[in-house]
Amino acid sequence: METIILKSLTMRNFRGEKERTTEFNADVTTISGANGLGKSRHFDAFLWLLFGKDTEDRKDFNIKSLVDGKTQDKVDTEVSAELGLNNGKTVNLRRVYKEKWVKPRGQAVERFDGHETEYFWNDVPLKQSEYIARVNDIVNDTVFKMITNPMFFASMKWQEQREQLFQLAGTIADDEIAQQNPDYSALLDKISGKSLAEFKREISARKKKLRDELETIGPRIDQTQKLMPETADFDKITAEISELEKQIEQADIEIADRKKADEQTARERRDLMNEILELENKQTKIVSEANKQAQETVNAENAQYRKLQQIVDVLQRDIVKIDSEIEQCNAEISTIQKKIANKQTEIDNLRNQWADENAKEFSGDLSCSVCMQPLPADSVDALKGLFETNKSNKLDSINSIGGSLKSEIEQLEQSFKNDEKRIDELQIKRSQKMADIAITNENLEKTTLKEVAEIDFSKLPKFMEIETKKEGLNKKYEKLQNQPEVGVSDLITKKREISTQVEPLRTTLRNRDLIAKYTAEIAELGKKGKELAQQIADAEREEHTIGNSIKAKIEECERRINGLFEIVTFRLFEYTIDGNEIEVCVPLVNGVPFGAVNTAGQINAGLDIINALVKHYGISAPIWIDNRESVNSIIDTKSQIINLVVTTEPTLTIS
Repeated sequence: METIILKSLTMRNFRGEKERTTEFNADVTTISGANGLGKSRHFDAFLWLLFGKDTEDRKDFNIKSLVDGKTQDKVDTEVSAELGLNNGKTVNLRRVYKEKWVKPRGQAVERFDGHETEYFWNDVPLKQSEYIARVNDIVNDTVFKMITNPMFFASMKWQEQREQLFQLAGTIADDEIAQQNPDYSALLDKISGKSLAEFKREISARKKKLRDELETIGPRIDQTQKLMPETADFDKITAEISELEKQIEQADIEIADRKKADEQTARERRDLMNEILELENKQTKIVSEANKQAQETVNAENAQYRKLQQIVDVLQRDIVKIDSEIEQCNAEISTIQKKIANKQTEIDNLRNQWADENAKEFSGDLSCSVCMQPLPADSVDALKGLFETNKSNKLDSINSIGGSLKSEIEQLEQSFKNDEKRIDELQIKRSQKMADIAITNENLEKTTLKEVAEIDFSKLPKFMEIETKKEGLNKKYEKLQNQPEVGVSDLITKKREISTQVEPLRTTLRNRDLIAKYTAEIAELGKKGKELAQQIADAEREEHTIGNSIKAKIEECERRINGLFEIVTFRLFEYTIDGNEIEVCVPLVNGVPFGAVNTAGQINAGLDIINALVKHYGISAPIWIDNRESVNSIIDTKSQIINLVVTTEPTLTIS
């Protein structure tokens, strides 16, 4: 059993406590005094030291002391404690909440820059994560609150209370219940891989689905019976249909024969049209060949004219290129002229600078700036020499820049001359091209361009021979085209009339199949209804088995849990009117709900719960009992007890 004993607790500037150290007895310590003196503050400080929270499990709560309703600057809040552990081991814990003040660069006044928390273990500073890890090595924060505050367990959500109780009682295996119920044992084999709750929901859903389906069987049978057609002499109807179908078949044969004759005539027309088209294609080829020969003859005669025309086109394209190059040279000349003018302006400015600089004379101060006496002769000579040197350097620099500009102007002028020379050459070349165009145009005017003459088909023997054959075929085609079709409209009308007689008979005959079909459906629906009723009965039997097993498990679970406590019992399930269980967790003290019991009863019930938790987790810690004055006596416990008692005393008393 791990034991935690609080030996001493020190608070500095914690929630109104400027500084206080409280020593605690190993068994029972009583802190008494009037309200507002800081009894509960001890427990808040202890929890904040360990976990950074207060008794209400809040992280964000005010821990700093207030003066006239305001916090004091540059005052640290600190809580420390000495804990006794097993084997006489002692550990000192300290948590300090500090203000951070910084002085920005260039400023004389410090400014507040937030808070930071420091952690110490036996006076050794730790990181937050290391401190939390060491505290958790001793005890988990949730377990600590459950075993140090008699009211904490009852304040937890009922789901969390229930979970803790099941951890205390241990799991009740299904096999334990199945040993007492063979039906439940067989059911467990069936639901392998699923939870009992899942299988129960599955049964409920399946049963609802089965009942919904069963309710549809009767209406479906009634509906099917309403759809059942009346019976008739189906053999006689079959014979009548057979006779009429033979007449339709004979009409189809006659229609096919007539269509065959019409198709033969249409085939002959297509063959004649194909022959005519073939002859027309041959005529087209003859005309195309004659046109080709005539075109070749004219092309040969016009060859000289087209050659001269091509020469003119080439010369004109050359002139366009020459004009473009002349235009480019003129643009370059214009640019060069502007550059020369700009650089000449720069040279003129440099001449003026040189004249101004050359005219400067030494005019420095020849007196000492300290004593105001004339400078020695050697100092005066040195100043004059320095002036002349600087002047000479500036004049040389101006001359050097002027020389560079003059050289650039000479290069630009040479480029100017080159472009003018190139323009002269291009103008001569252009004049030559224009002369060549004039000569070629004179030759073109002397040459006549001939055109292809229209062909006279009557002078083409092969064309006329084919034309004669084509006229004979056209006469045959016209004769077939005027030949009327045999036609099948009368037979189609006859067939339609017979079919009109057959269709009502077939509709009546189909009733025979419908009667057989609906009769079979009614029988199948009756069979399905019996199967659904049996499946519903099986599902209800499984639900009954599950209900009995759950009730047995509930009773066993409550028995185990309630056996862990002396004065407290827990109701873990309630039942609806239909007998279905509902999960709850209601702590009872002598059969009365915890919330309805007086303070003394609640405190002793809380101690009873703590005793069970201490036994389960194997660790005890100081139990803080607030409102201890409301309890005459408390049940025995192995933990250290710290009583917080309200009295009328104006100061706190520790005993």
